[in-house]
Amino acid sequence: MAAEEGVLAEFLDLLTPENRQWFESRPEAEQREVATRHLEAVQGDKEHALGAYDTHDTDVSGVAVGDLQDPAHVANAMVRQERERRP
Repeated sequence: MAAEEGVLAEFLDLLTPENRQWFESRPEAEQREVATRHLEAVQGDKEHALGAYDTHDTDVSGVAVGDLQDPAHVANAMVRQERERRP
């Protein structure tokens, strides 16, 4: 459980204040799911972990320009897309 909390805390630290505020208002299970998917992407399983996210398309509203080498860009793109899906 402590490892999961660490993953979530690290993910939250990557977010902009606006994204963090919205994300922290979501159910804990949802937060853990997104944070875990982000960790998988950062550790190398980008195709599987980011399948539901478009981190490259700059024409899509709310999507960060996806530099997959920058965990903060990926984290914020993921949260912005979650916000669009789950108002």
